[in-house]
Amino acid sequence: MSLEARAAPSAARSGSDIRPELRDLFASFVVVAIMSALSWWLAGAPGTNGIDDAAITRSYADNIARGFGFVYNEGGEHVEGATSFLWVMILVIPYLFNDNPELAILSICAALTVCAIWLSLGLLRRMAGARGGQAVALACIAYVGLPGFFVWSVWSMMEIALWSALIMLLLDRLSLLLECPDPAVQSGWSLIAAAIALPLTRPEGVAVAVGLIGLALLLRPRTWRATGMALGATLASCAGLTIARLAYFGVPFPNTYYAKVSADQMQNVVDGAKYLISFIMGMPFAEVILLSWILFAGVMLTSVLRGPAAGHRSGLLVCATVFGLLLVYVALGGDHFTFWRFYQPLMPIFFFPLILGSLRLGSVASALPRASLLAAAATSLVTWIALSNLYYRQARFDVVKEYELSARGELFGEMMNDFTPSPSIGVVAAGGVALTFDGELRDLMGLNWVEMAHANPIKIGFRNHASFDVDTFWKYPPDVVAQFNKRECQSEQWSPTARFPSTGVSQLFSQPKFREIYAPVTIEGADGACANAFAARDWLAQAQGGRISELEWDGFSLEGDE
Repeated sequence: MSLEARAAPSAARSGSDIRPELRDLFASFVVVAIMSALSWWLAGAPGTNGIDDAAITRSYADNIARGFGFVYNEGGEHVEGATSFLWVMILVIPYLFNDNPELAILSICAALTVCAIWLSLGLLRRMAGARGGQAVALACIAYVGLPGFFVWSVWSMMEIALWSALIMLLLDRLSLLLECPDPAVQSGWSLIAAAIALPLTRPEGVAVAVGLIGLALLLRPRTWRATGMALGATLASCAGLTIARLAYFGVPFPNTYYAKVSADQMQNVVDGAKYLISFIMGMPFAEVILLSWILFAGVMLTSVLRGPAAGHRSGLLVCATVFGLLLVYVALGGDHFTFWRFYQPLMPIFFFPLILGSLRLGSVASALPRASLLAAAATSLVTWIALSNLYYRQARFDVVKEYELSARGELFGEMMNDFTPSPSIGVVAAGGVALTFDGELRDLMGLNWVEMAHANPIKIGFRNHASFDVDTFWKYPPDVVAQFNKRECQSEQWSPTARFPSTGVSQLFSQPKFREIYAPVTIEGADGACANAFAARDWLAQAQGGRISELEWDGFSLEGDE
């Protein structure tokens, strides 16, 4: 049967209709279990503590659970330094019962990842029609070539799993609306739930929801009741959250937006285009897969314009999702994390055109020996899996450093708790340290500090780390400037990392004023742990309780200095 002869879902599901869904759910559990273990092992067992940015979200959830409100510092200003409002609220729940609920958070991430895979398999089965079982089997094998998705979705503790699951849920519900003989039957609560949740999960969620729901209405006007309710729900959700933000924080967007996104829109587009190009050039076979999406979109659009068969509207909706998300993050400027974090939610559906095209090719190439077709398919899958996992393995150090950074921050916070008086600490990596340090933290990147985030609307420097402002620093100079981002503790010749010495925090280190007020120091823990920092001399003069050694500026050199 050709792809044009896909079966539309029936209004009333029989037992035989439900069994494929249960098989898909079981397959999703198996895929997530295998790939969670494989991605963690290939990355060198990076830890179970999540990355530093996830620790920021966890610190907000912890503070809310303990009754301090949406704050970074206990008793500090209201600031939304976690981009995903809904993810923070979800994490509050385990923090109500445990002050270190890592296992619970990882379990939530794994469950949401299972949902994302399950929904994507159901969508693929619907699009493949009579060959749905074969399509699902191919997809389950192909997922083995996506370790980057699973390390981000399951292990990072970021909102990736939630974001992916909600996008897949919206796609699945809209696809049912487009394919069902009676759209009213499929206008259930889950569509409304996805429409409400997406704007709460990320600021761009309203654009994703409005775009896809609007396209579904355009493709099938008969769905106007269901799509109209969904549009109203997503707009009401966005409006409600915006009003709440204005009332509580005084601004309409998360503070991370002001800290990361430049007011120079052209700069954002240029940076975002570089991000997309790096994805196409860097991810194995990305250029081939994107080419298949372009061809698939052309076929789907032509078919819809001529008079769609079952599955064609869903195909066009999925195409819009892929190209829409790619372009949204071009407009927002991309980011700096390894494995293109912003594009990971696309991975559950990323190779759909290749799977559907392979099935179509197999049906029209019946003259070829079956063994030859199977050998070609097996060779393609093995090549995809081997090269993708090899690339992931080679990039494991970029994965590990994100987890190590959070762990070093937690250790640094514990060491600094030994000192009296408790210092105020300026930090660049603001997550792990916030989970353990009991005193005041000042986020020099501005993610968790309103005034720093808003000081320079035009961002110049390392992507997402360009909000540091010298004048704001000197208005509120901290007692300690942490440098635990370095993997090794140095006690003699010290060279802190300075990727952008003229724009970031590192520009301070060569200033006479900074060298007069601060001294480079080594801080040691009771268990032999060690970290570097800069400490204000007046705080050093009265610091007690911890082990700290002052170094000489003569032994200091900034990396990149001639």
